[in-house]
Amino acid sequence: MAIRCAAHAKGLRVSGVDLIGYLAAGLVLATFCMRDMLALRTMAVASNLVFVCYGLLSGTGPVLALHLLLLPINVMQLMGMARQRPSSRAQPAAHSGLPRNPERAHHD
Repeated sequence: MAIRCAAHAKGLRVSGVDLIGYLAAGLVLATFCMRDMLALRTMAVASNLVFVCYGLLSGTGPVLALHLLLLPINVMQLMGMARQRPSSRAQPAAHSGLPRNPERAHHD
């Protein structure tokens, strides 16, 4: 029994709904490349929103349910981080986001 890809069965055409699913998957993939937790949670919220759209349009209940559960979790985490992060106005110099070199910290 061969398993056939839906896109292959349609003559390699990808529907608009499938494109939304691929976009959502790409946003999830992007979260794995994030180093900053605030950026990661922001991207996670975006992926949840796009996956909710995909779940509604494609009729995939499990995808819809998962992202409806994850969305408020990510929003709450994001709000908590935003409250804890110091304001950029209070900081004299912008942080590059790169880890500090511990050896150089002693010489600063």
